[in-house]
Amino acid sequence: MRRLYQLALRSRNLNVGLARRFTSTEASTSEENSTPPTLRPDLNFEFLLDEKNIEAIKENILNRKGVGDIDKVHEKWAVIQKMMNSGEKPNDINEQKYAQLWNELYDEAILIPNMTQDGVPQGSEENAKKVSEWGEKREDECLTAEKLVQNWRSLLHPTDASGQRSYVFLGALASLEKALLDYAYERVCALGFRPITVPDLVSGEVTQACGVMQRSDHPIQYTLAGDEAHTKLSGTAEMGIAAFLRGRTFQEEQLPIRLVSLSRCFRTEISKSASEAKLYRVHEFSKVEMFVVCTPEQSSAELDYVVEVQKGTFQALGIHCRQLEMPSEELGASAAKKFDIEAWMPGRKLYGEVSSASNCTDFQARRLGIKYKTADGTTKYVHTCNGTALSSTRTLISVLETFQNDKKGLGELPDPLRKRIKQRGGPLRFQPAKSLA
Repeated sequence: MRRLYQLALRSRNLNVGLARRFTSTEASTSEENSTPPTLRPDLNFEFLLDEKNIEAIKENILNRKGVGDIDKVHEKWAVIQKMMNSGEKPNDINEQKYAQLWNELYDEAILIPNMTQDGVPQGSEENAKKVSEWGEKREDECLTAEKLVQNWRSLLHPTDASGQRSYVFLGALASLEKALLDYAYERVCALGFRPITVPDLVSGEVTQACGVMQRSDHPIQYTLAGDEAHTKLSGTAEMGIAAFLRGRTFQEEQLPIRLVSLSRCFRTEISKSASEAKLYRVHEFSKVEMFVVCTPEQSSAELDYVVEVQKGTFQALGIHCRQLEMPSEELGASAAKKFDIEAWMPGRKLYGEVSSASNCTDFQARRLGIKYKTADGTTKYVHTCNGTALSSTRTLISVLETFQNDKKGLGELPDPLRKRIKQRGGPLRFQPAKSLA
């Protein structure tokens, strides 16, 4: 096994050497070689290439929607191993052939998802485990948020802006959304998270390193037209934060590092039903995102802390919610364990996801080169956790549908929102209003 690891490590060192040779003054000046190749991530080949782990990896892939093929990884490795054991010295290997073989191996290996933590429910969304719930569940007849505000002149859908899922909040709804976002952001900062503002444009390498895998049948991210670097519109501030942390090495005593960011998020959402139309699934919205960098020993407790922060936020908003431990098919590629919070939307008569929290262990860190040094000087990969403190449109739906009154307005809002709206001179009573003059 150590032989496999040493060969994989040697290949990474050779990759660095190849990159330097491509950019030396003696390198080809052709357009093809004018840009140095990107260094490959340090995937856990010691684990992936150990034949003892094949069945466990296969089962994990099967339980996570079947993305990735460990057999192909081993097939590619067998070809490389045969070549490296043929007696040729590595420096004598044709560079293009060598690079192609390793590119093929990495293309397969990078698709292998993170290993699911023990105890996580297996299977599809129906197998999610309810952990807790809070707040009074309103079950009388209620209007949907969109119908409630029809006469407020506060929700507009200018389709000439960006299509059918465009929306504009004006007046009352703009004030309410701002109060929600400010409350969540200020609360998380007060609990020890350091504020950070990051770009909404990130490279495709970063989004893939975060665990977002593109689908050919329906791309899940927006790509800038004509951009050869495949720059993406970020789906969450998690990606911008990850790009900022890329390649950094921290001291162990600095960890955990807790960050929070308020950003615009862009998604190629598709509604699955009429109840998920309008504001429920939109192409862009605002979100307060938490991100934690920590040691492997800290990550379980950090995930629990992120979840407690989330629960406290939604409890203070006075809406009925439930916390779920999500099953294996809902973990995506990066998470080893994940919790969702779903808010009750009485007008729609459904629970809608308003928050999630994940422990990604070293999945993102290995792909992004985020490390830390222990007291004895040993360099290790960090663990990363992330969680939504609040997303604007769905939380807004739950608040509107929960606090509506029989006059097509809102009753008394919870203290965190009323306080912030009053401070900015916004309306304390939400009801039908005159059109914008």
